[in-house]
Amino acid sequence: MGIVLGSPTARTMSRLAPPTRGVLSFEITGYSQHRGLGVGKFIQSAAVDVGGYRWCIRCYPDGSTTNSKGFVSVYLDLLSKNAKVRAHFELKLVNQKDGYSPVIWCTNAPVLFNTRDAARNPTISWGVPSSKIMEKKDLEASPYLKDDRLIIECHVTVLKEPCVVESSAATASTATAESALRPNLSHDFSKLLETKVGADVTIKVKDQEFTAHTSVLAARSSVFRERFSREQEEPEGAERRTVVTARGVEPPVFEAMLHFIYTDSLPASIVVAGLDRDERSHLWERLLVAADGFDVKGLKLVCGRALIRDGLDADTVASLLVLAVENKCDVLKDACVEFIACTGRVRDVVASDGYGRLKESCPAVFVELFEKAATLR
Repeated sequence: MGIVLGSPTARTMSRLAPPTRGVLSFEITGYSQHRGLGVGKFIQSAAVDVGGYRWCIRCYPDGSTTNSKGFVSVYLDLLSKNAKVRAHFELKLVNQKDGYSPVIWCTNAPVLFNTRDAARNPTISWGVPSSKIMEKKDLEASPYLKDDRLIIECHVTVLKEPCVVESSAATASTATAESALRPNLSHDFSKLLETKVGADVTIKVKDQEFTAHTSVLAARSSVFRERFSREQEEPEGAERRTVVTARGVEPPVFEAMLHFIYTDSLPASIVVAGLDRDERSHLWERLLVAADGFDVKGLKLVCGRALIRDGLDADTVASLLVLAVENKCDVLKDACVEFIACTGRVRDVVASDGYGRLKESCPAVFVELFEKAATLR
C-alpha cells in the first residue's frame, strides 16, 4: 500500500506590535497675551510624530465651549489625514518650582481617533472636559504658571493593530527562537506562582490559603524576609515552620499583592474591573495599606499614582493625605499637599469629613502645607 503525502499546511502568524509611546510638550510663553482670546479660540503646539501619526496639543485659554467659560481647556488632536488609531493619553501640567508633573486627566480605556470621516464628523478633537482641567483664576495663582510661562505635557500611547503575515516553517522557527531570547522573567514567575512548583510556604489569610516560595517573598518584601530569616536561625533539627498567618488584609487584596510580588503587575481582573470611581478608590486604598504592611514598595507607588490619576477633590483629599502619611506613600502625599495649597479650595477641604482626622493624626503635615502656600505667595 502506498502512502500519499499531502501538501504542507499553510501557516499564518499574527503579531501584535508593542505599543508606541511618546511625549508632547507645549511651552506657552507670554501666556497673559492669550487671555481674552475668546471662547472656542485656541493656540496649538507644533506637530509631533508618535507611532507613525501626527499629533498636537490644543489649548483654549478661555474655554472650548460656552459651558467651559472661566476654565482653561486642553485637547489632544490627531492631525494625520485619513487615519484611524486607538490610543491612551495622559495630560499633565508641569510645576515649574519643583518639576513635579501631576496627571490632570487620563483615559481609562483606549480612545478611537478617526479623521477618515472628518467631512461628516468635524469633531476630531479628544481631550479633557473643561470641568477637569482648572479654573483660570486657580491656574493663574498656581506654580504651573511662572514668569508668564505655562508647560503642558501629553503622554501618548499608540496601540497597534495585529499584523497577519504568511509564514513558512523556517520563519516560524526563527520567530520562535527570537521569542525565546526575549526577557520573559515576569511571565515565568507568573507561571511559577500558578503551577506552585517548588512552593515551600503557605500563607493563611482568614479562611483562605495561598502557596508560595520563600525565596521570592523574601526577595520582594522585607517583612517576609525578616520572618523567614528568624526561622532559619532556629537550632538544627528544629521543625521548620511552613505556615504563615497574614492578618489585617482581605484574601482578594492579598491575592492581588501576591501577583504583584511575582510579576510586578496586577492581575487583569483588578486592572479592567468595571468599577466606578468610589469603588476603584476603595480598592486602591486597601492595596496601598497592604503594600505598606508588607513593604512592597513598587505596589505602593502604583496605588498612589492610581489614586492621583482618578482625580483629587476637596471632599476626599484630606482623607487621602492621612492615608498617604500613615502608609508612607510620598507620591500621593506630595500630590495631596500640592492640591490643597494650589487650588484655592482650602475652605472646602476644612469642611470635608476627613479634615478632622487629618488635624488629629497628622499635625506635622501642616508644616508642609504652610511652606507650600508660603512659596506660592
